[in-house]
Amino acid sequence: MGDFNEVRRMEERWGSVFNACGADVFNSFISGSGLTECQLEGYSFTWAHPSAKKMSKLDRFLMTNGLLAIFPHISAISLDRHLSDHMPILLREVIVDYGATLFRFYHSWLGLLGFDQMVMSTWNSIVLDDSNNMIRFKKKLQILKKEICAWIAIYNRNQNGHIQEIKSKLKNIDQMVDQGMVTDDILLSRM
Repeated sequence: MGDFNEVRRMEERWGSVFNACGADVFNSFISGSGLTECQLEGYSFTWAHPSAKKMSKLDRFLMTNGLLAIFPHISAISLDRHLSDHMPILLREVIVDYGATLFRFYHSWLGLLGFDQMVMSTWNSIVLDDSNNMIRFKKKLQILKKEICAWIAIYNRNQNGHIQEIKSKLKNIDQMVDQGMVTDDILLSRM
């Protein structure tokens, strides 16, 4: 972190002359050192002349890619400027946890071959010895939810493989058409 007294782009300076040569040298230093600039939130400029007629983004955090790999949610925020002509910058790691992913049941799943049999066989095979009917019902739903998620994941993987196979066939047909090997059978197989 530092006050580098140089900007990287023209947008980072306002009310004063942009030094393209200095920016090129600064950008070369950053890339040559294997550094990455930390994303800055808050204000666009980190320094302001007391009259506020000149402003620049002089302060920034530069980090190694290794540090960013360890802390992927790291960012910086420029805070309010009170006594100094520079805004303080706070480095922080913000990890947002939205909780568990919601389970969604799609009506279209009922039309998938084997889905209804899987649901019925899973439901009928669950044996719980809880005396409370509501607790038993809740636990059965939780087990069924896991089975449905696993079944849908396998189904989607198989579908993706089928889609890739179709794309490959279409590519081969397009290559044959491109080479002038056009027949009615080839065109019909493309449709």
